[in-house]
Amino acid sequence: MFIRRHDYATEERLRDRVGAEPHAPQARRALAAWLSRAGRPAQAREALQAGLASAKETASLRHLLGLIFAGAEDYESAERHLARAAAQEPARFDYARDLGLVQASAGKAAESVASLRQAMGLAPEAPADLACLVRIGEQALARSGERAERRPPRPRRRAAVVESLISRNPEAAEALVASPGPPRRVNFAPAKPGYAQAEPGETDAERREVLRAARRALRRLIERHPSYPDLHFGMSLVAEQLGELERAIEAAEKALTLNPRYVQACLLAVRLYEKQGDPVRAAERCRRVTQLEPRWLDGHLRLGHLLREQGLVREAVEAYRGALEVDGSCHEARGRLESLEAALAAEGGDR
Repeated sequence: MFIRRHDYATEERLRDRVGAEPHAPQARRALAAWLSRAGRPAQAREALQAGLASAKETASLRHLLGLIFAGAEDYESAERHLARAAAQEPARFDYARDLGLVQASAGKAAESVASLRQAMGLAPEAPADLACLVRIGEQALARSGERAERRPPRPRRRAAVVESLISRNPEAAEALVASPGPPRRVNFAPAKPGYAQAEPGETDAERREVLRAARRALRRLIERHPSYPDLHFGMSLVAEQLGELERAIEAAEKALTLNPRYVQACLLAVRLYEKQGDPVRAAERCRRVTQLEPRWLDGHLRLGHLLREQGLVREAVEAYRGALEVDGSCHEARGRLESLEAALAAEGGDR
């Protein structure tokens, strides 16, 4: 059903959103989808093509653009964009399905059967009509003597399963990258980069494919629920495993912006800033940890280490005293404190 073609208020609101978020694919896609439903496909294509030039993630834009071209019976352009979308996000059932349907409309039976088979492999329960279309395509190929040899890029099964799992249960992202062994309340140690390699014999390239699948699922969830701090926290963990430090820090800070009392995100930020070589920001976040959880011994100890490494001896002394207030028998805190107090005394207390 078409929407009203001259709902200027809605169009202005959507265009304002694009202006405010010029690099966000979801804003461009929302505007283009509205224009298409309003019977203005040419303007919808313009909005999507502008997005392709500016957005960082373009799969969703190419998918919608391909559907709009298909509606205009420009199957060559439709297939080109849908194939790019399916290559960028190979675990998406709807991308593979729509590519196969457009290829069928274009008379490309072999390519269509390959794409629809891939779609069936991605769906937990393939729709009966899709299976019927595949059989029809296979019968047509048998009569012509052709074979469905060409296939779009297909993800390994574990990557597809992980992407589907996290789409339904985003907390699974944390389990994917968690360090093995008994859980600890405070963990400043780097997440072990090989732990996502859960299956025997999995290569580093395969592990990264799984992590990228998790990232895609989280990105889609964030597009729908941008104010959920747990989603940004999960994105930060996955980005850290992929070595994308800037993106990991951005996601952790976003989680903290949404929930300033999110202590696990604060702990993660400490670790990320240390990896980045920014002890000042790491100490700031670590101080926040001690404020949120004043009875956590490790927080005070880590803050003391960070301050001592910056030469902030008096501040480090206070941090180690805070650790001793939590646990007076902590030999590490007592030894560090005595060493720093001796250094201050030797220098005449000038520092």
